[in-house]
Amino acid sequence: MPSADAAGDSPALSQITKQDMLSLLLDSTEQGFWFIDNALRTTDANPAMCRMLCTTREQMLGRSIYDFVDEANAAIFRHHVAIRAQGIAEGYPIALTRSDGTQVDCYNNATPVFDAQGRKIGAIGLFSDISAQKRAERQVRLTSELLARESQVLERTLDSLDQGVLSIDPQGRINAWNRRFLELLLLPDSLMEGNPRLIDLVEYQLQAGHYSGEIRERALRDLPRLREAGEPAWHGMWQDSYRRTTVDGRELEVASFGATEGGIVRTYTDITERVKNEQALIAAKEEAERANRAKSEFLSRMSHELRTPMNAILGFAQLLDTDTQHPLDSTQRSRVQELLRGGHHLLALINEVLDLSRIEAGAMQLELGAVALAPIIEDCLRLVEPMALQRRVQLPPALCTAHAALHVRADAVRLKQVLLNLLSNAIKYNREGGVVHLEVDAGEQGIRVAVLDEGPGISGEDQERLFQAFERLDAQHSSIEGAGIGLVLSRQLMGLMQGEIGVISPAAEGVGSTFWLRLPAAAAPRAEPPSAGLPVLRVSEQRHRVLYIEDNAVNQLLMQGMLAQRPGVELLLSAWPEEGLTLAARERPDLILLDIQLPGIDGFEVMRRLRADAATAAIPVVAVTANAMNSDLEAARRAGFDGYLTKPLDLPVLLALVDRVLA
Repeated sequence: MPSADAAGDSPALSQITKQDMLSLLLDSTEQGFWFIDNALRTTDANPAMCRMLCTTREQMLGRSIYDFVDEANAAIFRHHVAIRAQGIAEGYPIALTRSDGTQVDCYNNATPVFDAQGRKIGAIGLFSDISAQKRAERQVRLTSELLARESQVLERTLDSLDQGVLSIDPQGRINAWNRRFLELLLLPDSLMEGNPRLIDLVEYQLQAGHYSGEIRERALRDLPRLREAGEPAWHGMWQDSYRRTTVDGRELEVASFGATEGGIVRTYTDITERVKNEQALIAAKEEAERANRAKSEFLSRMSHELRTPMNAILGFAQLLDTDTQHPLDSTQRSRVQELLRGGHHLLALINEVLDLSRIEAGAMQLELGAVALAPIIEDCLRLVEPMALQRRVQLPPALCTAHAALHVRADAVRLKQVLLNLLSNAIKYNREGGVVHLEVDAGEQGIRVAVLDEGPGISGEDQERLFQAFERLDAQHSSIEGAGIGLVLSRQLMGLMQGEIGVISPAAEGVGSTFWLRLPAAAAPRAEPPSAGLPVLRVSEQRHRVLYIEDNAVNQLLMQGMLAQRPGVELLLSAWPEEGLTLAARERPDLILLDIQLPGIDGFEVMRRLRADAATAAIPVVAVTANAMNSDLEAARRAGFDGYLTKPLDLPVLLALVDRVLA
């Protein structure tokens, strides 16, 4: 199987002809190409040429070049057409007239075109828009003229600025200002007659009520110093930057700069729109955060509401499937197993939606480290084997010994989740009796794992849609299960692990598709010395009491059925948190299973009171809840719970935890 890089390079380029390359160049370049015949009539033009003239190719075809210039530039064309008739290629500036009557300055590199017999059949003009250059030249020329008139330089330059500018000499007298300064500060022209002092402007603005708040207090405080004649250090005052609000409601940003010989130049910038935009941005950010919080709360609530009935569905189905006292017949067992399969599929969809929301909220926490690739793949193959048998699809053999030493930098749980998704898709979308192939390659860019199927293939257009949420192409019209979340989630997870994921499919009948992922290679962790092993924990023969505080009667009934598989366990039940606290203090159970969502006070408050009471402080407490968000698990960890079981309960997991705690 070729690598992803090989699949995306030379094969596609080799199919592009020189004519295609030329067409691509002509269509994408910003330079205009104008083709004419010996009669000086247009035979073709590229999009850039049409944009320069504000017209279309169809409107240009057959028209003379003289239709696009005024008389002065027509003379330029005639001169250079004569040169071209001699077979000479050269360049020259010219102004073309657009369809709207305006002109665009261009530079034309003109080249005559000859046929195979050496006869001139036309010419190609390569036009570059030099309007900016012409404007720059005109600006330089204008600036030079302005500099020649020194008496008008400062006034014209300052008045061209959008900022208000005020210049003050070392003696505190204003020596220059612009019109914008007067407009922004609402000052009359008469105030500036005779080059007033800074103190005159301050006093006028105080009397006119232009100052308010801190700015007014500051002016009143500094005014006596400004009144002192010959104050040598007056220019050391107010040499900072600040903001002020004018009487007409505009926000100004005032900045002061030291000038030569001790003077000051002060600029006044109207930042009203910027402030509005900043406030709008802050409001938008707050709204986005509020919406994100609302979404997280909604997902948490929906997860809880969905998991509660799922707990009953999957829980009782597990009890029926494992009931040894009243075993099911084969028909009943197949029905229950279908119930379990459907329930687990629905639970997987719930988990995938929650994972997507965690990633979008930036709350997905991964533990990256060196992960042995072979055991992960072999475990995934074992897990999808029942699905493959059901669909009569052949799975690949275990990896060869050469791959046994490969390690990748990843989160083991999330890598397994991605590989399971790719393998299950390769089974679901394979042909009947097809084969799933697996390829592993180690290269300079990392370790690449490819999963190949023998399905119908995927078109290039559909490949782009594959990684969009809830996009299943046409599979929604088939019996194949899925919601279109797995590949989106897989791409997000690969990104969090600094990896890549993609698809290659020729879309040919029966050729199939290749889904691949690539992760950075990692060095194998140092082997730990062999240990004697942990002792096997066994529940003692004595009876144990377990208290379950849960207000839902169906969940109580389910827990009774599950713990009935441990004859040595006596289950105490309480539907109310206060009653549960009293029962715990009186009966001193060996383990407390505690729901979080309880009437009156929640499980966290019950946990706090259990730990605060010397009679119950040492009793192990395990949360049993439908709250499955990361924040819920973190809150339970901080509260000191000894374990956390998420509904719907998995019977083997529950029994293993109970055995471990009671042992």
